Amino acid sequence: MRKSFLLTGACMLLIWVSLSCFHFNDNDTSISISETKTVYKMSAHFSRNKTKAVHEYIDRQTGKANNISFLNSEADATVMLHDKTSFYLKSLPGELEIKLDKQDNSYESFARVKEMCEGIKKVIEKQ
Repeated sequence: MRKSFLLTGACMLLIWVSLSCFHFNDNDTSISISETKTVYKMSAHFSRNKTKAVHEYIDRQTGKANNISFLNSEADATVMLHDKTSFYLKSLPGELEIKLDKQDNSYESFARVKEMCEGIKKVIEKQ
């Protein structure tokens, strides 16, 4: 009986430790921005509740002039804007990835996407 109790306790402790390694809290926020000679990339994990605000911000930055909208949608595609800016965008509730190939875009396009990503970061970090 005592061995069974100890084994059950050990299993419960192991499960608790294993689960604590995963991020189940919807309030966990992680934003990563990296840049190399050829690629600019932003990855973000954030509260699902902020997805609408992030999509609205992206729409304000790109959508109106390009007749596209990211609001209430999931995306996993390369986006081509009217000014020939091209970037990869993956968006799920609480997740966002944007990747721009600097060799395929002008410096002005790169600067606009970089500025948009900085704005997205502020939207995510806003209380």
